[in-house]
Amino acid sequence: MKFYEFDETQKKVDIFNERFYPRKIGKELKWYRNVTTILGIIDKGYAFQEWLKNTGHNSEIIIDRAGKFGTDFHKLVERFLSGENVVYYETLGEEQYKTALWERFNLWIDFYKEEMINPIATETVVYSDKYEYAGTVDCIAKGVIYDWKTGNYIGNQEKLQMVAYMQAINESGGNVRLAKLIHIPQQKPNKKGYKIIEIEYSDEMFDLFLSTKKIFDMENTDKPKILTLPLEISKETL
Repeated sequence: MKFYEFDETQKKVDIFNERFYPRKIGKELKWYRNVTTILGIIDKGYAFQEWLKNTGHNSEIIIDRAGKFGTDFHKLVERFLSGENVVYYETLGEEQYKTALWERFNLWIDFYKEEMINPIATETVVYSDKYEYAGTVDCIAKGVIYDWKTGNYIGNQEKLQMVAYMQAINESGGNVRLAKLIHIPQQKPNKKGYKIIEIEYSDEMFDLFLSTKKIFDMENTDKPKILTLPLEISKETL
């Protein structure tokens, strides 16, 4: 998902807040909330809160690093599924980081060889115009969507996220009733090193997502912020 838009005529670039997705319907521009932002209001549980307390200020650093790791992991998978030749020494970061990333990516390759998925699209933004939300799906195949998870914990947030994505795809004429979370945490969950978690679409699960969204909307009334910057800069233009 690109959170920016170029305007060559006005020589400017608009940078959007990543918690919103711009959606143009006809001449009207709407802003839809990000699914993961909506589901962020769900409490992660007692164990997570205790971890935050015990870790203190370092918790923010650890969470940021985990987020970067997940982003870099997704990029490797997307490049592979797009047909690129992915090479270890081309990955960025310190040696220890690259090694951990490459090891986790090769566990995903083991999953790929087991499942042999045939993607229709990767890293695709899906929109629900009916319920006004949006999100990015890691991989869409025939009748199923996939999501790559490298965090240590899979809970109700992730399951509701998949149901919301399936609803959005089906609104647009798709027919997806199954999602698969491919969980590859730091600590191996089994001998394979990854776990496949299946989530079937159900009206009950989607109603839970909508209830969560209603609570989120009640507590969050902020509008999207757009940062407008010049498209080009040189000494002559200053």
